Amino acid sequence: MMEMIEHHRTEEGKGMGVAMTVCPFCGMGCGLVLLGRSAFPLDNHPVSQGGLFLRGWASGELLFSPLRVRYGLVRDSNGTQRPLSVEDALEIARRQLKDLCQRYGPEKIGVLGSARLTTEEIGLLKQLSDAIGTPHRDSFQRMGYLPFPAKGLETIEEASDVTVLATDCAHRHPQAHRRLVRAIYKNHKVRFVDSRRLPLSQFPDYADYVEALPGSELDRLPNSCIGLTVLSSEIALEGQGSRAWMALDRQRTVFLTDYVNQRGLVESGFYPPADGMGAFEILQAASEGKLKALIVFADDPSEFFPEQTKQAFARVEWSLVVDSLLTPTARLAHLVLPGALLWEKDGTVTNTEGRVQQVGPVQEPLAGWTEGQIIACLLEEWADAGNGITPGPLPYPDGGISPDPPDESYPMVLTLDSGTFWNRHIFSQASVTVWREARNERADFPNGYVSLNPEDARKLGVRPFSDALIEAREGTLRLRVKVDQRPARGVALLPMSLWEAAGTALKSLIVDPALKIPIFRPTPVRIRPAP
Repeated sequence: MMEMIEHHRTEEGKGMGVAMTVCPFCGMGCGLVLLGRSAFPLDNHPVSQGGLFLRGWASGELLFSPLRVRYGLVRDSNGTQRPLSVEDALEIARRQLKDLCQRYGPEKIGVLGSARLTTEEIGLLKQLSDAIGTPHRDSFQRMGYLPFPAKGLETIEEASDVTVLATDCAHRHPQAHRRLVRAIYKNHKVRFVDSRRLPLSQFPDYADYVEALPGSELDRLPNSCIGLTVLSSEIALEGQGSRAWMALDRQRTVFLTDYVNQRGLVESGFYPPADGMGAFEILQAASEGKLKALIVFADDPSEFFPEQTKQAFARVEWSLVVDSLLTPTARLAHLVLPGALLWEKDGTVTNTEGRVQQVGPVQEPLAGWTEGQIIACLLEEWADAGNGITPGPLPYPDGGISPDPPDESYPMVLTLDSGTFWNRHIFSQASVTVWREARNERADFPNGYVSLNPEDARKLGVRPFSDALIEAREGTLRLRVKVDQRPARGVALLPMSLWEAAGTALKSLIVDPALKIPIFRPTPVRIRPAP
């Protein structure tokens, strides 16, 4: 490994120092060595242990991405974003924010944060939202988080009995997947309760597979399941988050977080209090004219909800986006300020295990500013701010969502497949290597697809790459068919990119009041060849 690093120091790094840091993608918090565009896993890091997933190997490309924001942008009277200095843009932001608060009141302002920020920056952003006085603060990168106590990944490979509940570790949490493989090597009992045939569940000699319809996974947990349960946001994104929390709260669990600092985000208290709106509700309110301003720090609501985001930003009087990358959301804003990547700032992040890891700058911020510095400048307008808003514990008391069961008229269940979770993330678009992989299915299915089990496809009379009609009780979709072994029988899977479009058409996109997050409710459908 050191020979490879030395080669890149000479050929690519051009004098850059070797920096040990943390992968900025998922919640595993892999340790890596960064040099120029190249990233290498740390052999002695307790998480990475000498291995990285594709996203980690390609993460150095983010520093050199053409999507980097290098200066301020302000929208002129013609609707065109034109460049200006950061200092001038910051002065506009201070003036506009104070003016809007005075004219409309703090409850007319929504604030979105991000797990791409350091814990210290999240604390500052909470201070800013408290100083403004708005209860409407959240992040789309909180979606699906459940407050189970943190446990080390080694717990997975050490447990003699492991149940993986509705979680695709291979695609979403690769280091957890490595620990599952080790548990199987040790002849420990491993079972998967899922509506998909995940990679390890396809080998009955090594792991058990309990087939479950989407939304019913909790009901399929074996009564004798007294070992360790591994789960993630996936079960919450189909509306079963509060049920999972109540059912497993006192049991041994490992909850796998989605983003590099998702746990730090929530543990810092950056989520809505009982009288505040969640991230998706903020977009809805802005679209309806109930909010006058949106402030977004390193979050990208366009990732999963592009149409709702367009409506929200078109309706508000003023919007500010601060980000290191020119996201689709930033392109909609009245004012854009450049932020910094995680590797261009000092601070800490908290991984899925609760491990607090220090990050330091590999290089200076591209535009000379970090999100924390910008927040600090905005806070100067509220130097006399009073006490902050303390949110209550999540989830809020509520029964959660009960999915409708299939019947003779609608015999299949449609749900999202989170294996495509990262495909539209701005980091994937900013990395040539990751984007190349993410685009493969887009090339074959530019308008999306529905994935069916081969047996179901034959029974329904639909062929691969043909169009099918997907009919629910409240709407219809037309999509191209993808046939593979991943969906269980009776299950139809959609990529995450169709969350908004399919959810809106079929009335499956709703808000879970217990967690204040958008979900895709598993929906009974019938599928037939399109005419």
